[in-house]
Amino acid sequence: MGAASGGVDETARERLAVYRDALLEWNERFNLTAVKDPDGVDRRLIGDALRLLPAIDGFGAARLVDVGTGAGLPGLVLKIARPDLDVTLIEATGKKVAFLRHAIAMLGLEGVEALHGRAEELGRDPRYRGRYDLATARAVAALPVLVELCLPFLRVGGRALFPKGPELGTEFAEGERAAALVGGRIESAEVLPIGAGEPVTRLVIAAKIRETPYRFPRRSGVPAKEPLGRV
Repeated sequence: MGAASGGVDETARERLAVYRDALLEWNERFNLTAVKDPDGVDRRLIGDALRLLPAIDGFGAARLVDVGTGAGLPGLVLKIARPDLDVTLIEATGKKVAFLRHAIAMLGLEGVEALHGRAEELGRDPRYRGRYDLATARAVAALPVLVELCLPFLRVGGRALFPKGPELGTEFAEGERAAALVGGRIESAEVLPIGAGEPVTRLVIAAKIRETPYRFPRRSGVPAKEPLGRV
């Protein structure tokens, strides 16, 4: 591991390297990620996930849910970097869940589970609804969709972290209106520190300020087809 592993200890760096190699091996058989070279995985996938650590570290031994985690980004990377996190990985594609469970077992990680399902359904399940301190989601949808899918998982006082591109445009205003409907408030949209050649990432942070009305999230597919917050 190179610069992507900054801010983690030696054990975590070794585990991140094992995770990277397993991801690339599985990617030869299954479509887990479009990034197919070790340096790209280190910089664009693992590195981007590790840039969330300053926002997460203030919560200590928190419960985190990663919605639409794919191959474990950022949730599994964050678990490797911060073993005290209690992490739930949610993914709708069976082959990706199989990889996640393989990686968890191979790395001997505890306090992390990979769930095969959709956020629209699991967000209504009392085992998961309102249970988490932190929620993350990487590049799975526009901001209004993300807040509807993620905030139901949070306890009041929790935070959702959404890495986005540098230009949010109307997406930000729509996200603010959507957050208000599901019990939240957009707190900030800060540009994360970057190294040479890295893409600009704006981290949107949404706070859960009251309970989410039970009608949210709406049934599977509706949040993406009919996003909240549009006028």
